[in-house]
Amino acid sequence: MNSRAISKILLIQALEQSDPQARYISHSTRQRATQQAKTRSSHEPTSSIESSIQFLTNRAESLWKFLSTSYPIITESFRGAQATIPFTIVAIPAFAAGLLINGLGTSQQVNLLNFPLSILLLWNIGTYASTILSLLLGKELTGPLLRHLSKGLGTAREWLGKGPWPKIALLGRADREWILQSTERFMNLWWRHCHPIVTSRVRHLLHIGSASLALGIILSMYVRGLVLDYQATWESTFLSAAQVHTVLQGLLGPAAWLLGFPFPSVEDLAHLQAPGHGSAAPWIHMWALTAFVGIVIPRVILAWLSARFAHNAAQSFTLNLDEPYYLQLLSTERGQGIQIDILPYSYQPSPAALDFLGQCLLDLIGNQATLHWRAPLPYGQTSVPWLRETSSPQTMVLVCNLAQTPEAEVHGELFHMLQTSIESCNGQHHLLLVLDQEPYRHLADQTQMTGRLQTWQRLANDYLLQIVDFNAKDTTRDQLLENAQAALWPGKGERT
Repeated sequence: MNSRAISKILLIQALEQSDPQARYISHSTRQRATQQAKTRSSHEPTSSIESSIQFLTNRAESLWKFLSTSYPIITESFRGAQATIPFTIVAIPAFAAGLLINGLGTSQQVNLLNFPLSILLLWNIGTYASTILSLLLGKELTGPLLRHLSKGLGTAREWLGKGPWPKIALLGRADREWILQSTERFMNLWWRHCHPIVTSRVRHLLHIGSASLALGIILSMYVRGLVLDYQATWESTFLSAAQVHTVLQGLLGPAAWLLGFPFPSVEDLAHLQAPGHGSAAPWIHMWALTAFVGIVIPRVILAWLSARFAHNAAQSFTLNLDEPYYLQLLSTERGQGIQIDILPYSYQPSPAALDFLGQCLLDLIGNQATLHWRAPLPYGQTSVPWLRETSSPQTMVLVCNLAQTPEAEVHGELFHMLQTSIESCNGQHHLLLVLDQEPYRHLADQTQMTGRLQTWQRLANDYLLQIVDFNAKDTTRDQLLENAQAALWPGKGERT
C-alpha cells in the first residue's frame, strides 16, 4: 500500500470522524460507498488483511468521487499537498553557495593546516560516524540539523492544521468548521503514519545539499586558481615539520597516490613553514580529490539509500486495523463462527448498558459473530457450566458492577476459573473483563468512583487482566472499542 493511497484513506477517516452527525457526508453516501467497495472487493479472500486494505482503498475512492463534486476545495488541496519536493530545489542553491564560498581562504596564502575544506570534511566524517554508530546500536541517532528540521516539520504540521490560511479560504462557508477540524485531524493522523518517510526524504535532501555544496566549493577553488596565484604555507606553535608531514600524509596521502603525485617530504614541508611558501597547485588537487572522495561520493550514496528507503517505505505502508474506525467499517465481514457470551456477575445491567455493550462487541469481534446474553451469575458462584458447550471460538465478556467491592476470594477465584478454562482451549477462547459504572454513579462522587476503579484494577492485575470500564451515557463507542481491543485476554503476544 503506497503513501498516497493511505493518505487518501486517512483524509476520509478525518472527514467522517469530524462529522459524527453525518451533516456533510450523509449516512446514505457512506453506506453506498461501503456497498460499492464490498462489490469491488468481493473477489478477495474474506477476512484477510489484503482484502481489508483493498476494501478501505475502494471505499475511499468511492467517497473521493463524491468529494470531488460536492467539496472540490478538499480534493484540490489534497492533490497540492501530495506534491513532492524535487532535489534540484536544494541542489542548485547549495551548489551556488559553494561557488560563492572561497574554498582557498580570503588571502592568497593557503594555510595547509587550516584549509577551509578541512572543517567541511570533519563535519561529514562526524555524520558518517553517527550513521555507522546508529546501525551498530540499532538505534536512530539524528544530528542537530535533522532534529531541528523534524521539529520544524512538526510545527509546520500544526500550523497547517490550525493556521490562518484555511480561515481566509473558507470565509462564509457553512462547512468551514468541519473542514478546519478535518484538516487538523488529518494532519495528526498523517504525521503519525508518515513521519518516517518525511524524515527519510529530509535526510535525502540534506545529503544532496552537502554533496552539491562540496562540488561548488571544489569548482570555486579551481576557478580562483585559474586567475590568481595561490601559495601554500603552514604555521604551528606546537607541531614540527615531521609531525605536520604525518598529519597531512594521513589526510591527503591517498589522494596523492590516486593522482600519481609524490607526496612532499619532511624537508619540502619545512621549506613551506611560514614565512616560507610554495606553489599551492598540487595541494589544491589533493584537497579537491580528498573532498570529492570523502564528501561527494559518500553523500551521493547516502542520498540514494535514503531515497530508496523512503520509496520502499512509501510503497509498503499498512494500517492499524485494530483502531476503532477500521473495526467498525470492517465489522460486517468479520466474526463468522465466533460466539460472544455476555455474562453479568451478581447484578442485572440496564437495557441501555446491554444494548451499548452489544453494539460495541459486534464492532470489536465482527457483525457475523453470534451474541448470547447469559443470565447473571449469582454472587459467590465460580463455575460456568455452559463454558465448554461449544467448540467454536468464543469470547467471554464478564460484566461486573463498580458498586460492588472486589474480593480476591470471590471475584479472583472466578477470574482464575475462567482463565484456566480458556487456556485449555488452545487459543480459541478469549476473556474480556468489563466494569459497568452506571450502578455506582448515583451512590458516589468522582473521587470514590476513581478509588473503587483502582481497587478493581489492582485485583485484575494479579491475573494479568485489564479492566474496560464504561458508562452507556458517557462512554463513546470509539473509546470502548479502543480499550477493549487492548484488554482482550490473552493478548496477541500471549496467544498460542
